[in-house]
Parts: sequence; C-alpha cells; structure tokens
Amino acid sequence: MTGIGRRHADVPGAGAAVGRRITRDSLWLAAGYAVTSLSGFVFWMLAALWIPQAQLGLEASALAVIMAAAALASNGPGSALVVMLPLGGRAAWSLLGRAYAVTTALSAGTGLVAGVLVAAVLRPDPPVVVTVAVVTLCTVVWALFNVQTQALAGAADARSTLLLNGSANLLKLALLAVLAFGAAGTVHPLVTATIAPAVCAVAVGALVLVPRALRREQARRPSAQTWDAGIARAFALFTAQNALAVGVVLCAGLSLSFVVTALASPEEGAVFAIAYQFSVALDLVGVSVATALAKSAAADFDPSAVLARSYTRSVFFAVGALGACATVATPLLFLIAGKGYPPLYGMAVVGALALASLIRPGYDIWSALARARHRVRPVLWSNLLYVCILFTVVLLLVPSHGALGAALAMVCGACALAAVGAVGLRRVRDLAPAHALEPKGVAA
Repeated sequence: MTGIGRRHADVPGAGAAVGRRITRDSLWLAAGYAVTSLSGFVFWMLAALWIPQAQLGLEASALAVIMAAAALASNGPGSALVVMLPLGGRAAWSLLGRAYAVTTALSAGTGLVAGVLVAAVLRPDPPVVVTVAVVTLCTVVWALFNVQTQALAGAADARSTLLLNGSANLLKLALLAVLAFGAAGTVHPLVTATIAPAVCAVAVGALVLVPRALRREQARRPSAQTWDAGIARAFALFTAQNALAVGVVLCAGLSLSFVVTALASPEEGAVFAIAYQFSVALDLVGVSVATALAKSAAADFDPSAVLARSYTRSVFFAVGALGACATVATPLLFLIAGKGYPPLYGMAVVGALALASLIRPGYDIWSALARARHRVRPVLWSNLLYVCILFTVVLLLVPSHGALGAALAMVCGACALAAVGAVGLRRVRDLAPAHALEPKGVAA
C-alpha cells in the first residue's frame, strides 16, 4: 500500500489533495489496525499455549458474543461520526455526545441479550444474574472502544488511532501474561485481559484524544454549523440503517466462534477463534481504506469516487499477498500452539478465510461510498443477503466440518458481496445523495 499515494494523485479528474488525504488516512488507520491485528494474533497464540483448548474455546465463544453485540450497537453511531463529524462547529460536538449516548444505550440492550445467550448456551460457573450483568458491562465497554477509532477518523485525526489501539493492545498482552502466571487461578483471563485495557482506552479517547482532534479541526476549518432538527433526523436515520446494514455483518462474523462451539465443540471453536484472527487482519486492510474513503467522500464525493477502482485494486493485491503468507505460515504456527491444533486443518481454515477476504474489497469500497451519500438501503439488503447465505451454509456444514465449515460459509457469502460490489463500482458515479447535509459557514 506504500505506492498508493503516487498512483492515485495523478488520476484524471481527481484532486491530488484528495488522493493524498485518503492515502494518508488509510495508512494511519491501517497502521493502527496492523498493531491491533499483530498484537491480537500474538495474544491468541499465547492464549493457545497457556490456556487449555476446551477452556480457550469457551472463553473465546463468550468474547465472540460480547464483541458481536458491541459491533451491532456501535457501528451505526460510529459510522455516523465518520461521515457527519466533518460538518464541524457546534454540530460536531452535539453529534459526538449523541453518538456516545446512543452507543451506550444500544450496547446495554444488545449486551443483555448476549449475556442471556452466554448463560444459556455456555453455562459458566457464576450465577445467571452475575453472568448477564458482567457480559452487559463488557459489551458497553467494547462498543465505546469501537467508537473511538471512528470518532478520530471523522475528526481528521486518524493518526491517533495508532496510539490508542497500540497502547491498548500492548497492555492487553501484558495483562494476559500477568493473569496466566502472576495471578494463577484467575477466572476468565482471556475476557479480563481484553476488556480491562479497553476501559483505559475509552477514557483516554473520549476525554483527551477526540476532543483535542475536534478542536484542532475546528481551528483548521472554522464552521458555524449548529445542531438542528434536520441533522438530528439524518443522524437517527443513518444510525438505524447503518446499524442494520453493517452492524449485522460484523455481528455475524464475530459471533462465529460462539456458533462453532455451540454446533461442533469447544475445541473446534478454539481453532476457529485463532484462525479468524488472520481473517480480521486481512479485512482491516480494506476497512482502513474504506473508512478513509467514506470520510473523504462525505466532503468531496466526485474526486473520491474516481479513485474507487484504483483503491480496490490496491487492496486486492495487498490482501492477496498477505493472505498467501498467512496461509503458508499457518502449519508452523499451529505446530507451536500444540497437538490440539492440527497444522494442515488449520491451514485449510485460514486459506478459506483468506479467500473470503480476497474477493470482497470491491464491495467494501462501494459500500463506503454509498454510505457517504447516506444511501444505506442498498448496503442493508446486500448485507442481509450475505448473512442469510452465511448462516444457511453454517447450519449445513459446521456440525460435520467444524471450523472449516464456518470458513467455507464465509467464502459463499463473500461471493455474493463480490458480485454486488462489481456492479456497484460500475455505477458509483451515479450515486445521488439521499439528502443534503451541506456544512454552513465552512471556510474554504
């Protein structure tokens, strides 16, 4: 991705400044996500070495449900921050407060459902009331943690995502080591080591980094935009539609470890949880570009749309190269993890997940541009189709093929999204805005 800026800056009809801005934000977001992915991968490998496989599968399943519930709650308000914070002025501050409040309320609701699922399916030792309360609290924390990255992107400070995500993930690794060795007998070390650093990151992001970014952006591009009924309606509509359109897909993917454990076994759930980290890392390449493109397109749609196909090709080649390396490296990594993780089987699972990530960049780019235009309904229907295909194949394959069945289900769903993305990119310049949200009083 290092050559993207030079190629895109010369695209006819697209301003060089727009290309440089998208590339810069993409690379900063990618750097933050790369730290998250690398440390997350190390985290799961160490967990596989330190935690018995059956226990790891159960804890990974509980964590998967928490993250899925948090994704469903946070994606709508978070995506609204990406495309609407550029309004600036008092409207940006009002939007930020509203997004935090909505995220907290939604995640409390989805966390409650997640807690009931964990208590009913995984049957942990604590009483049901305690389990539900703890899962709900963890869901709220993780949802607010998710929103920080999107708030920083919307406030034109993608660079700080590296600081926020990097420090949180390094702390997570250190805490896992302490819980595994220094505090032997800790109940749920995996969940504790994941959620505790997120609490610190939410405090730093919400109280320091995001406000500082908004003040800096306001000084750079003064705006007199104020919160009004029109913006409030746009925020509510965009949040609701995007929570369903994108949140449902994130929820489906993140919950698969739980589903594999429930339909196959905790051991298969552990295998999928580790293999899925490769998929997350590969998907985040496209997510970083899509997020930067959506933020840019919210203010400068036409030059951003011109760059869509070029960025799609860049993401495709980057994901292809990284996916091939991950697939080849899997047998060695699974050998290190122990005899409960068959190397060739793990390679097949990772290879299928890499293929799913490889064939969907076009869809991710198109959907980012559609959401920048507040055209969420086409994305919603496409993602609902993906979820239907995914879980249909999961129910057919996972009981007999375990983690590999879930990976193949993701490939089937990704094929449908790839077809939608191919058609959408051909017509991306025809996307009309769903409604006008032009900033008032923005200095050139």
